[in-house]
Amino acid sequence: MADQFIGEIRAFGFNFAPYGWAYCNGQALPVQQNQALYAILGTHYGGNTTIFNLPDLGGKAVMGQIGGVINNPQGEAVVTITTTTMPAHSHTIFGDTARATAQQPATHLPARFLDVNNDAFIPVTPPPALTTLSPTIVSPTGAGLAHDNSQPYQVLNFCIALTGAWPAHP
Repeated sequence: MADQFIGEIRAFGFNFAPYGWAYCNGQALPVQQNQALYAILGTHYGGNTTIFNLPDLGGKAVMGQIGGVINNPQGEAVVTITTTTMPAHSHTIFGDTARATAQQPATHLPARFLDVNNDAFIPVTPPPALTTLSPTIVSPTGAGLAHDNSQPYQVLNFCIALTGAWPAHP
């Protein structure tokens, strides 16, 4: 592993912070014992002149600065979709009671019954007689419960270097 810069953040695939590193979990550190790191981070992640916080990257996607702002959290890990936050849309489905004549859904509609050849679809031409489904069959669901909004992820631990070389400014 190459020598690190103070304040450098790296992802590690093991369950401990290496010597001279700390988890990026938002913990508070005393300024007196970490003056070099405090000189780089300041209070961007919280704190004051006696303590400062490390970045908190647990359960988050690393995005960098947004609009020049450091520590600008984006997104939510859990989201509840309501009728006011959902775009207007419809779910149209058609079917028919005619005898199935095809196994492939392309250019066909679902039939009411399968037949002995595993046919499950009817042709759309000539157009079958359409009807509206019962509101008890097509109705809202979910009961206002939240769903997970996490991106696909691989578990990694982000750690920040507490010691190392001082980063040069351009």
